[in-house]
Parts: sequence; structure tokens; C-alpha cells
Amino acid sequence: MKRVIYVLILAVIALTAKGQSEEAKSVLDKMSKTYKEMAGFEISFTQKIYSEAEVIERYTGSATVSKEKFFLKFREQHIYCDGKSLWTYLVESQELTITNFEPEEGAIDPTNIYDIYKEGFTYEYKRQDNINGELVHVIELISTNEYADFTNIFMYIGQKDSYLKAWDLIDFDGVKSGFEVSNFKPDQVYGPKFFEFDEKANPVQHKEDFRN
Repeated sequence: MKRVIYVLILAVIALTAKGQSEEAKSVLDKMSKTYKEMAGFEISFTQKIYSEAEVIERYTGSATVSKEKFFLKFREQHIYCDGKSLWTYLVESQELTITNFEPEEGAIDPTNIYDIYKEGFTYEYKRQDNINGELVHVIELISTNEYADFTNIFMYIGQKDSYLKAWDLIDFDGVKSGFEVSNFKPDQVYGPKFFEFDEKANPVQHKEDFRN
């Protein structure tokens, strides 16, 4: 009798986990579709660095994205990517580094945050929550890659619009950092040169080009 009860409990757990995974996938797929249908978008965000449950540092930044291209302004760096080349410009020292854009598996950048769940992660629907008065789905991504930068990612996805409102990252040392979107401009269109670094418009004291 005890064995039968034990088997039934395991079956219930398995069905619950499957249901959570399917619900999570539905929410994630809708989010991905929403962003992919846009020509481009722009976000302003705040990064929070935690020590246990306390926020010890805050940084602000912005990202402009169009398909595989992006422009990121964050912590005195301007990073341009046209999908092939990556320009990293240090504003204060006026140093420029250029490399081929070769994203690693599991690495997060502004162009793939809404698609990161599709490879190298399992996922689970955790709960509903509220961010700045908006109801969100909370989805946990669990890394299956031992070499990934993060073990867990918690995504907070708007129930009405499927926009990513915030996300928390937990690395292999258990250190947590959080990002919250403070402003979002969907359906933006950008010129072909917008995502390329302009040396005429930005003073460069030192440049290194490592492209093949």
C-alpha cells in the first residue's frame, strides 16, 4: 500500500512539473514572438547588485535593438554591434576595441534575452507577481550547461503585453543581480549606420582592431 501511495505521489509531481513547463513555454514563446515581430525597440534599465537580499549597488543604462544589431550604453561603455563586428568604446579614456561578434552559447546580450530559453535551459512557471502595478508571469530558467555564466534566470513577463519587465540572474557563486526596465519604446526603426561606431563623432585616443 505504501508503495502504491509513493508511486501516485511521484506521478502527481511529474504531471505538475510537465504542466508548469508547458505553461512556461507558452508564456516564453509568446514573449519571443512579440519581440521578433518588432523592427526594433529601445529600453532604459536599472541594474541592481545584491548582497544576500539587500541591494548594494545600482547602475542605469539603455539598449537599442534591431534584430541581430544593438547599441548598449552601460557603466561608461558604449557598445555597438552591427551583427558582424563589435565596437567597445570606453567613454572616459576614449579607448576603442573592435572584434568579430561571436556570441558564446548561453551568453546573454540585448538581441537574445527574449530567446535565451530555447537552448541550454529548462524552464518552469513559478507564480504570478506584480511589478510597478502590472501583473507579470514569473518564469525560472535553469541552465543545463555547466559552463554557462548563470545557473538560474528569473524572467518577469507582462501578462497583458508579453514584454519583459525585469529579470534576475544568479551565477555559479550564488551572486544575484537584477535588471528592471524603466522605459520601453517598441516598434522603432533605425538607419543602417545606427549600429556602427562613428569615429568622426567620437574622439578616439587609442584603438585596437582584432577582427579577422
